[in-house]
Amino acid sequence: MMPISAHILMIAGLSASMATAQDAWELVWEDEFEGTTLDAGNWSAQTGNGTAYGLPAGWGNNELQYYTNFSENIVVSDGTLKIIARERSFGGSNYTSARIRSLNKQEFLYGRIEARIKLPSTPGIWPAFWMLPTDSPYGTWAASGEIDIMESVNYADRIYGTLHYGSTWPNNTHAGPRLEDGTDFSDDFHVYRVDWDPDQITWYVDGVPYGSRSSSQWFSSADTGNPRAPFDTEFHLLLNVAVGGNFPGNPNGSSVFPQTMEVDYVRAYSRTQLPYPGDPHPIPGTIQAEDFDLGGQGQSYFDCDPENNGGEYRDSGVDIEVATEEGFNIGWMCEDEWLEYTVDVQNAGTYDLDVRVASVGTGGGFSIEKDGVDLTGTVYFLPTGGWQTWQTVSTTLELEAGEQVLRFVNQGAFDTQYNLNSMTFTSQGPTPCSDADLAAPFGELNFFDVSAFLTGFNAQDPAADLNNDGSFDFFDVSSFLTTYNAGCP
Repeated sequence: MMPISAHILMIAGLSASMATAQDAWELVWEDEFEGTTLDAGNWSAQTGNGTAYGLPAGWGNNELQYYTNFSENIVVSDGTLKIIARERSFGGSNYTSARIRSLNKQEFLYGRIEARIKLPSTPGIWPAFWMLPTDSPYGTWAASGEIDIMESVNYADRIYGTLHYGSTWPNNTHAGPRLEDGTDFSDDFHVYRVDWDPDQITWYVDGVPYGSRSSSQWFSSADTGNPRAPFDTEFHLLLNVAVGGNFPGNPNGSSVFPQTMEVDYVRAYSRTQLPYPGDPHPIPGTIQAEDFDLGGQGQSYFDCDPENNGGEYRDSGVDIEVATEEGFNIGWMCEDEWLEYTVDVQNAGTYDLDVRVASVGTGGGFSIEKDGVDLTGTVYFLPTGGWQTWQTVSTTLELEAGEQVLRFVNQGAFDTQYNLNSMTFTSQGPTPCSDADLAAPFGELNFFDVSAFLTGFNAQDPAADLNNDGSFDFFDVSSFLTTYNAGCP
């Protein structure tokens, strides 16, 4: 096994490349705003003063604009989208602007959502990049939630990220971070983003996080037993520029129009499950428990709470702490937790599995699964007398050759907790597919098996005594040929 010092040196050597790998994402959708018109496969325009959508005039916020789909308010040119707010009387309002959404076109549940935007700046202006639930399963706003990725008001000198949740209006609540670092966000483009995981939402500007909220900090009164509600259903995107309203206040004598929010792109990513720290774990070999796959909650792992309560090694929701052996361990495994590991099995066959565990007073149980199939059955163990008092628990399992994902599943009851440090897989040898499969590569019959039989027959090797009668004669040859011609099952 790797000594602690070597394990620490390996961690240090991962450097910035591993910071990137830890943050593994796959682009699943984008709009680069090429061409000269808004892509109808991605967006539709909402128009009017809000009453057509069941809202009070002013879109529920006492806003002053009338949203249109006119080319003077929505422009796609030179690779960007421009949403332009103008001082113009129309539809009973003194201002026109635009509001577009991806409802029933592009919808998302979890992932990274970002846009590169240059903001407007003047008293009374209110640009936003945000998300609303598609089906509102927990009730009308805001019981089913709202995710504001970016809002700015007036002089674009601060950025707001906000969650709306709780009960239906007016008994709803909201919370989120604010970025105010002296930047004038109207001077240039900036990338506004959220990383939306089942138990945490984090806001970023230009790749730098400035705040987050966990599922312990939000709720929906319609489903109080579900800590992830209301942010566990599909949401769609919105981009708009409002004028006036409760948040910014109304334009004044110093306000200047027109005002433009220019959008370079909008992109959505999903988390990618990849082996950590870069390559599949070879089997036979030892896998450190903390080296579970990259990916989010419910994808490469499931943990009882969203925080790394051990505070060590990796930025994830899994509890990892310093161990008294092998560097680190997964801490306080509780009911229904699991971890996945991408492995590369060198040869199919039977393997001994030795698992290092520690538990103060409850003991526990686990199993190993592949594609939902239990490979080991539940393996139970007794208390070890301490969180760092390690013991080896052993079992066996059959593995196919090649790259695959194995899942370590905690089978302990609700009142059991234990620590997990490592898993060591040792081959019992390849499993022949039949009595005629006498030579590698096992699992197929070929010339090497014929050669091995003839060599063993001439040397009177017991492996060539297929009749198990202690003699080497025509009947062994006949049995070999019959079995060989039958092939592998």
